[in-house]
Amino acid sequence: MVSKNPWGASSDDEDPWKKNSSNDGFPFDVIDSIKKKIGKMNGNGGGRGKKSRSFGIIVGVIAVLYLASGFYQVQHNERGVVLRFGRCVRTVGPGLQYIMPYPFEHVIRQDVTSVNQIDLGSQQEDNLMLTGDSNLANISFSVLWKIKEGGVEEYLFNAKSPDVTVRAVAESVMREVVGQAQFSFVQTEGRAEIQKRVRESLQALMDEYKIGVEILRVELQRVEPPASVIDSFRDVERAQAEQQSEKNKADAYDRDTRARTRGLVAQKLNSGEAKKREIIEIARGEVERFKSAYSQYKLAPEIVSKRLYIDTMRDVYKSVNKVIIDDDVKAVSYLPLTEINKNIVKGKEETKI
Repeated sequence: MVSKNPWGASSDDEDPWKKNSSNDGFPFDVIDSIKKKIGKMNGNGGGRGKKSRSFGIIVGVIAVLYLASGFYQVQHNERGVVLRFGRCVRTVGPGLQYIMPYPFEHVIRQDVTSVNQIDLGSQQEDNLMLTGDSNLANISFSVLWKIKEGGVEEYLFNAKSPDVTVRAVAESVMREVVGQAQFSFVQTEGRAEIQKRVRESLQALMDEYKIGVEILRVELQRVEPPASVIDSFRDVERAQAEQQSEKNKADAYDRDTRARTRGLVAQKLNSGEAKKREIIEIARGEVERFKSAYSQYKLAPEIVSKRLYIDTMRDVYKSVNKVIIDDDVKAVSYLPLTEINKNIVKGKEETKI
């Protein structure tokens, strides 16, 4: 009789699982236990069909639960990175998502909206940097960053510790930028420019390293000399402030003097121009009057000559003291016209006051 035992045993009752039965413990005990349970469920008897159906239901329920374990929820502030056997295959957005159950696929959910802050050079420690004018500056600053849109895969897989990378690169960039500027510029009016230059350079390096980080802001917190020389430095600052104050006063005086001088010059020029126009207009008037008198003179020379004589004598005598003498009277009559005119003018002035 030919044996149908696939393991080549000579007897139909020989169990192929028992050829290593001399080995105690796992996995042989577990295998024997499973074999016996399957044998009981598939054995002869009236409950054979019922047991088979129960086994199928159990297997189906387990299969459904296994497949349902692939559903997961991604929150609105998260992105899900799906790994298939450890390799990134896709990135999913918020909502209910599905992956192939373990061990085929695995998902990493990462918050991409939170703003992270790194502080360098706290109040309790010195963070000395050399400026462009060979001074030491104690500088503390903060870097605010977040995961870049569409950069969650780079953030998770291109750098072991992105926050450590951002810290190291930020300090290096700050030292480079500060080393190209004077201490007073960094401490006063140049703070905004320094922050802008550091942020741009830091972002360029993050893009080059491809670690999925977006630099939002760089904020300078403290810029001061080392503690050992801070008193002397403040004395120098006060002296420089006084120097600048005196310079500003001198500049203001210079501007005021120049403005006054320009005003006087303009006034003199305007006055001279007005006098010039006045003289020219008077001369033109005299010329026109002479032309008019000459035309009349040609028509009646004697009358015009007499009129010119009278006008000339009037102009001569109106500004001199005058004594009026009547030839018909033997006694000299004196009329003090000058004093009378003075009294009349004086009375008018007192009335106005």
